[in-house]
Amino acid sequence: MAVLELDQLVLRYCRQVIMLAMDHIRSRMREENLPALRKCVDQPHVQKSQQNLTKAIDQEAEDLILENLQCKFAKLPGVKTYTVFSEELGIQTFPEGAAEADADLVVFIDPIDGTEFVEALQGGWSLIAVYDRRQGDVIAAVAGDIFLDRLYWASAGGYPECLDFITHSWFRLDGGKAPKASLAGARVNVLTTKVDRYRALSEQTELMDAIREADGRVNLSWGSNTIIQVAAGYADVAIEFAKGFATYDILAGFYIGLKTGLTILDLDGRPITTALDIDDIFAGYRHDSRHPRRTPFVAAKNPALAQQVVRLLRRG
Repeated sequence: MAVLELDQLVLRYCRQVIMLAMDHIRSRMREENLPALRKCVDQPHVQKSQQNLTKAIDQEAEDLILENLQCKFAKLPGVKTYTVFSEELGIQTFPEGAAEADADLVVFIDPIDGTEFVEALQGGWSLIAVYDRRQGDVIAAVAGDIFLDRLYWASAGGYPECLDFITHSWFRLDGGKAPKASLAGARVNVLTTKVDRYRALSEQTELMDAIREADGRVNLSWGSNTIIQVAAGYADVAIEFAKGFATYDILAGFYIGLKTGLTILDLDGRPITTALDIDDIFAGYRHDSRHPRRTPFVAAKNPALAQQVVRLLRRG
């Protein structure tokens, strides 16, 4: 079967699965369900703050994604085995009993990215990216904006696109018209909800001064959302330098952003790609599952803007 046909099938199934997860999460976050969601999940896969009521809904959403993914992927011609790497589950190969070494596809899942925003009905995304180890790259990625009810996607053989279910509109992602070449007046996406990240940003005085010029703004964002908003033209640049994001948090954003034509750099100014060393990522997670490998980045449509941010961060 041709790669193009496979990536389109994978994309179709991933879109269906993410839409089901979004619907489930929205319904479960109603007020009458919150007391039950505040309980601790028995034997959770990962440690989370006891203040985080989405500890339960995270796992519910993941279970729903995995159940439906198994039904869908069973239909993929030539794909008998695949491995899932998820924030809640960790690493597991399907079908049960299959060997990880036989899996051509690796599915990266974050059932709810931005859990603290989901609690307050302010935001949150469901993410999936499918990596083909034979091709050495992602072949499809889908990001669902849970409460704005939007679906973003990209695939190896198609254009990066968005479907807005509220306004019943569709558009291709192009990074917006006339992307900015500097921080003056720019809209800058950062994650500043936790004190350490907020403090790290506030200490970057040269960066902040450059943003303030011409009344630039700092937007609150997180994970893949930071990049996808740039891809859609709602922000000019996305920055994460204080901690970085785990692969299941950010791979969908990287792929959709790169397919849109964004420049994505590491903090040394080198291009970031979606070609991964899967064995290395898995080994790092198994060594310390509570601290998976994280990637900092700068993403912008205009390369000059991305490079300016890198220079200011290095000086700061």
